[in-house]
Amino acid sequence: MRRTALAALLLTAWFPLSATAASVTVRSGETLSDIANRYGVSVGTLMRMNEIRNPDLVQAGRRLQVPGPTVTAGSGRHRVNSGETLSIIARRYQVRSRDLMALNNLRNANHVEIGQTLRLPSNAVMPRPAFKPVAVTPIPGATEHTVAKGQTLTQIAKAYKLPVASLISINQLSDPNKVEVGTRLYLTDPSFQTPTTTQAQAAKTKPVQAKAKPVQTMAVQTKPVQAKKPVVKAKPVQAAKPKQTLAKSADWRTYGPLQVDWGNWQAMGGSQVVPTLNAQGQALYLAVNCSAKKINATGADGSWKTWEAPKNRFEKDLVKDRCQVKA
Repeated sequence: MRRTALAALLLTAWFPLSATAASVTVRSGETLSDIANRYGVSVGTLMRMNEIRNPDLVQAGRRLQVPGPTVTAGSGRHRVNSGETLSIIARRYQVRSRDLMALNNLRNANHVEIGQTLRLPSNAVMPRPAFKPVAVTPIPGATEHTVAKGQTLTQIAKAYKLPVASLISINQLSDPNKVEVGTRLYLTDPSFQTPTTTQAQAAKTKPVQAKAKPVQTMAVQTKPVQAKKPVVKAKPVQAAKPKQTLAKSADWRTYGPLQVDWGNWQAMGGSQVVPTLNAQGQALYLAVNCSAKKINATGADGSWKTWEAPKNRFEKDLVKDRCQVKA
């Protein structure tokens, strides 16, 4: 016994004391060798730090100093699953197995019980929470939707019962997989939404008067569309066979979802009006005012909407092509 103690003391000369230390309580049946293996140190180092003469005689309940920094527990916890080992768990959280053993008073690094909850060190790298999509609550009658955090294009399309391809086309999205939070998505073509104001209200707003005096021509143009009764041409939109009226010309041009009867432009109240077919094959009339660089269109009931500046690329191309012809 004296020889064993003497040999251990001689070995301690090769293991200097650490600048910091932690304490551990000896449990029943635990040996000094078990504790040394748990913390990755030699038996001699533990004997020197704790002034132990006989390594085979360590009483249960005694507090021993062990070298190395103190391992503190963080808020993280891990429930052991079937097939997991301590080393696998340590790699998952990027910590040392010995730290897991110290925090959870584990005797054997090769044995952890299924269902056991382990405390994790404060320096454990916790996995990012899984992406949780945010539900989209559709608004009845809405014509646009603002993307919220956690919402995807697929969710939005499903909520409003629209094909994803339609949302991509209407909003001209270059990368459907990257829709930023706060993006305003049109649910229908913004140029041909159901009108929310009457023609009289649109005339009162006089949007073009914000420009130069020629804008006054813009205010007059909505009235002649009704006064001269060229709107009679819009009646075929409500008639049973509107396509018969639009089929007179063969000079059709495509602009986005529209088919424009380019050979049938007519001057009305300072604007240019042309028969048009939308993506669903419905007949409507489109008006362009070159001086104001704005467009208008008839709705499903044949009445005119409000004048607006072109928003989509095909609208800008249409106005550009028509106004270049007029120039």
